[in-house]
Amino acid sequence: MAAVVIGIAAIVSSFPHISPTTTTTKRDVFTAIPITTAAMTSKTTSLNNNDDTNNDATTSSNSNNSNKPSIRWGIIGLGDVCTQKSGPAFYKCTGSTLVAVTRRTPGKAQQFADQFNTNTHTLALNNNNKCSGYETIDALLNHPGGLDAVYISTRPGTHYEICAQVAAAGLPCYVEKPVGRCAAETTAIVQLFQTARVPLFTAYISRAYDRTQAARTLLRNGRIGDTLRRVTYKLVGNGGARDMEGDVPWRLDASQSGGGLILDVGCHIIDRIRYICGPLIDVMGEAQNRNTPHSIVEDWVHFTATIGESASWAAMKNTKGATVDCVWDFGNKDGLDVGDILTIVGSNGSMTMTGTTNLQIFDIHGTLVEEQEFPMPEHTAQPLIQAVTDDLRGVRTSDVLSDGDAAMLPKGSWIRVLVIIMEAGKLGIGTGLTLGLDARNGSLVYLDLYWVTTYLLLVICILLLFWYGTALNEMLIDTTGTAGNYSNITIVSTTPYDL
Repeated sequence: MAAVVIGIAAIVSSFPHISPTTTTTKRDVFTAIPITTAAMTSKTTSLNNNDDTNNDATTSSNSNNSNKPSIRWGIIGLGDVCTQKSGPAFYKCTGSTLVAVTRRTPGKAQQFADQFNTNTHTLALNNNNKCSGYETIDALLNHPGGLDAVYISTRPGTHYEICAQVAAAGLPCYVEKPVGRCAAETTAIVQLFQTARVPLFTAYISRAYDRTQAARTLLRNGRIGDTLRRVTYKLVGNGGARDMEGDVPWRLDASQSGGGLILDVGCHIIDRIRYICGPLIDVMGEAQNRNTPHSIVEDWVHFTATIGESASWAAMKNTKGATVDCVWDFGNKDGLDVGDILTIVGSNGSMTMTGTTNLQIFDIHGTLVEEQEFPMPEHTAQPLIQAVTDDLRGVRTSDVLSDGDAAMLPKGSWIRVLVIIMEAGKLGIGTGLTLGLDARNGSLVYLDLYWVTTYLLLVICILLLFWYGTALNEMLIDTTGTAGNYSNITIVSTTPYDL
């Protein structure tokens, strides 16, 4: 790709949120995708680096836990993600009670509640509190017994309107990732809760895994040296994404998901890199549709970055200047072996996190010196939901929490989208485009190949007409004799930016 990209750059100062009723599956020409955003900036404090026995995720606690009332949760959306990954955690976590549910399919919420209430074991775990099923979100928010917090487990395309209702009700919210389908929509959601002055938490669950916390502790203790050199990541395959059946699964429908699997799967690893290593700067990237002809979203993504100033939350002391290189090959056009590996290289060794359970330490010569396995929780979101519940109860504050407190900080404090998605244009061609950036709002710019090509051809035709001195030359001269304005043709630089 050339150092510059010629295109039509009608740069705007802000992006309106995408309406949940949008029917098109093609994103706007200028868009940004919230892989991670300020909505999930970690709430951190300095860690006690001298206390090796300290839980790296816990920053403060209150010993009078038993005197704190339980959090009464309501759940909006009862799909697979909720029932398997998250749902049971709301009645299994300490200090947490599930009291109300709703689902868009008529009768399904009541069916869930009936099954829940007739299971004596489940009721016992739920402090003998029954769960009510509601047909609408308004009915759930007006649950007679009262609610303390709401979990939103619906598709991203519905998040804005549902979050608006929850924020208006004055209730804290734990929402599935991505928060919104683009950076502007995500920012709008964050602002809803800031205006209501209630917490917003995001479901970046890998932060709270035992493996992630063990990795942070090992790095903090200098297991691979005191200086971070580089971070690499490669995924081949769909990364365990659910609900991929059908011609165009909803996760590949931009109107519902915001884009391809990079939003559903890739967001976790980008968040984990930032959580472990620190902020990303000098970010550049590209995305392509290489092997998914039935979809117009990306199936291959690559980005590079640099770790910025060493952050208080980073697990190593010296991280500034380390390089980051990540590739997601969801389409697997080349038939490679399926794999998922994050590598962190330090000044005296390296660490790998392979799949969902494995962690290995290598010495400076590449010899394996330590290996650990960390079984996944039965309900993968339970550790994070416990941390959210503890925070809401005032029992414990943890740095694994991902919230919207810093949403309005300058863009340098945000991790926005790291790639531009060049979707299949009207010519039916899927391709990739090196990213540019709108410097006024920190949002990445997406350029449609069809329109780029069209305008380039138009410019060539105009130049040829000028060259031959045709009548068009006279038409493009204004009344003062000044040549016509070509400000709509803009060169978009691919200079890297801090995100």
